[in-house]
Amino acid sequence: MSPGIPAPSDSVLTKLASIAAQVEDILAPENPGHKTRVGLSTVKNDRRRTMEAVLVLLADPELRSYIAELERLGLI
Repeated sequence: MSPGIPAPSDSVLTKLASIAAQVEDILAPENPGHKTRVGLSTVKNDRRRTMEAVLVLLADPELRSYIAELERLGLI
């Protein structure tokens, strides 16, 4: 870690990595090569569920505390 940046706990790091992976999935093309073709409503439902999971992670008190600390330090 750079000086002045608080080190995140393993739990926070895992949650941030999960958010990044889920956002990547949300932003993926509609018909990625590794998935079978599905109907539009299935794609929308999958994206909605993924976005809900991201929002749940963002509401985590430990993660919110870490993000608040970064904001307090002017890092984000």
